[in-house]
Amino acid sequence: MPAFVESVKRTCAAAYDVAALTLDSIRHIGYALKRHKLLFKQLYEVGNSSLVIVGVFGLFVGLILVLYGGDQLRRFNQEKLVGLTGLAIVWEFGPVFTAFIVAGRIGSAYAAEIGTMQVYDEIDALKSMGIKPEAYLVSPRLVACALLLPLLVIYADFAALMGGAGMAWFYVRVAPREFFRIFFQYLEFREMARSLVKAVIFGGIIAVVGCYHGFKTTGGAAGVGKSTTQSVVHSLLAVLVADYFISKILLAL
Repeated sequence: MPAFVESVKRTCAAAYDVAALTLDSIRHIGYALKRHKLLFKQLYEVGNSSLVIVGVFGLFVGLILVLYGGDQLRRFNQEKLVGLTGLAIVWEFGPVFTAFIVAGRIGSAYAAEIGTMQVYDEIDALKSMGIKPEAYLVSPRLVACALLLPLLVIYADFAALMGGAGMAWFYVRVAPREFFRIFFQYLEFREMARSLVKAVIFGGIIAVVGCYHGFKTTGGAAGVGKSTTQSVVHSLLAVLVADYFISKILLAL
């Protein structure tokens, strides 16, 4: 029991530190916007470096969903409704799985980069020069993730829908025109808006959690590896928990 209590205390303390880091970083967003070179570097890292893996991932998500969805619908002679699988992509698979990819690709890089700086006392050097690490390191990454994750979600949705339409054509003999007709017939603008709101929040979570673990790094190279792993695991858990509560709130509006 004492070990459990200590674990709960550490979790609460970490949550408080992450919340404080988030608020501090948001307060310094103006600094990040003024440092164009620094911000554009982070935008490039999040966007361009993630395009290929997000596109391939989205394509195969669409293929798999239609493969299984079409098989189930064919049992009830409702193959023409296979376009409804596109709604699942927009609602959940697009924002959540894209966030997973970015957490593994970008969040881990943030933890490793800042963790290395922490180990070699570069963070202290920034402080000695009067530069706030939250403004210089976290805010640009927060802005970059929050801005570009929604665009990556749209890109992933597009790739998934293209893959789904192709699979529907070859597997259940539903033409792409019919696939997209059903999809757009039932798609509502507010559902797309919910997906993009989730993406913005997920992007912020990934950036802050990655940077937080970087700042907490100790113990040399082994510590950097541990922080990198923890940043990915905790980002995935935070995204899933946030997805539930965001969905519950947005569905009630």
